[in-house]
Amino acid sequence: MSAAVAGVAKPAHYGNLQHAALSAFWFGSNFLWLPLSTVLIQTQIDEVVPKGLQNTAIGVALGLGGVLAMTVPPLVGAWSDRLNTRFGRRRPIMVAGTLLTIPGLLILMAANNYPEIVIGYAIIQFFFNAAGAAYAGIIPDVVPAQQIGKASGFLATMTQLGIGGGLGVAGLLSHNRAIYLVMGAVAALTLIPTVWAARMEGLVPIPRPPHRPLGEAVKEFLRPLHEGDFAWVIFTRFMVSSGITVVLYFLVNFFGDVVLAPGQDAGKFTNNWLLVVVLTALPFGFFGGQLSDRLRRRKIFVYLSGAAQSFVAIVFIVFYPTSTPLVFALGVAYGIGYGLYFAVDWALACDTLPDPTKSAKDMGLFHVALTLPQAFLPLFGGALIDYLNTHMAANSGYRVVFSSAVLFLLLGTVLVSRIKSVR
Repeated sequence: MSAAVAGVAKPAHYGNLQHAALSAFWFGSNFLWLPLSTVLIQTQIDEVVPKGLQNTAIGVALGLGGVLAMTVPPLVGAWSDRLNTRFGRRRPIMVAGTLLTIPGLLILMAANNYPEIVIGYAIIQFFFNAAGAAYAGIIPDVVPAQQIGKASGFLATMTQLGIGGGLGVAGLLSHNRAIYLVMGAVAALTLIPTVWAARMEGLVPIPRPPHRPLGEAVKEFLRPLHEGDFAWVIFTRFMVSSGITVVLYFLVNFFGDVVLAPGQDAGKFTNNWLLVVVLTALPFGFFGGQLSDRLRRRKIFVYLSGAAQSFVAIVFIVFYPTSTPLVFALGVAYGIGYGLYFAVDWALACDTLPDPTKSAKDMGLFHVALTLPQAFLPLFGGALIDYLNTHMAANSGYRVVFSSAVLFLLLGTVLVSRIKSVR
């Protein structure tokens, strides 16, 4: 593949500083996303929605956001694949999307009712996913093939550092909505080194593709979802993401209803538990990606990850633990699996990309595997939890809904074996 086709001249080697700068935006992205979607939105909705409807309201808000997170990345990614500007293909979209996310954060900061929360959250989902879609094309654009695992390890590290930093600040600013201003500032500031590190992308104009009939264009657009190893990477990521989502988005209320005594702060407890998860995941994510390059093996990390995460889900389902030390020990076990999976997550996708000239579009489809569960599982899972908790045994809804996580994680782990071009 020539530089003219790719629109970028790849360097022969990326140093650690360049990898760190290139992945910096992923720190800002995760600093915002996970605390927002797993703690802040839940606690803010709980403040304005009556008990008994809270999980349903959370599911509706997250489901709407998930629909945007599912549809925006592939479309914006395809646009960035064809965009020609003096500032590159990806970077203008990243900058504009990040800046336009800030009004959504300001709406959340001032929101006093459920519709305002949903509107602010939807704005963030639209524009920040647009920025992330363009960013997804940069790694395969500029990173040498022999360093994809290392890049994935840096992304995993920035994921955990970003989540840990966001949760830490959210804990310090508990019930203080200034956290939304901090999130916007961090997202914008971490974009700067990434734009610098990716300054070589998009310097060579991309020829406009030939016009195709609509049906043929749609079929070609969606082809990576059902053909080749990349389709298996997407499907297994979808399964793993489903297993994570179906538990993660209801942890605040699960801990409050099952684990903690009445009156304890479930939001703060969830925040601290997730901090344990990400701090444990850090070394496994960073070194796992580099080790996968050296061993030339990626699947083993997914197998180990699936075993660890499934074990934690089973303990939650079967025993409903109330011992705080045990719950935090389970957070450590979950963090090991979480870190190992994200160490090779992006590497598997980059290794199996069907067409490097359409990297952002295809990585947008890859992103759908993460966001599709966020669109539908909270919507149905939240309503089911509320219904079963109210009409069946107390807290029985968590056991039923969380049980599906084990099935999703096992499928996502076992079916990685179908990816033939990666060991």
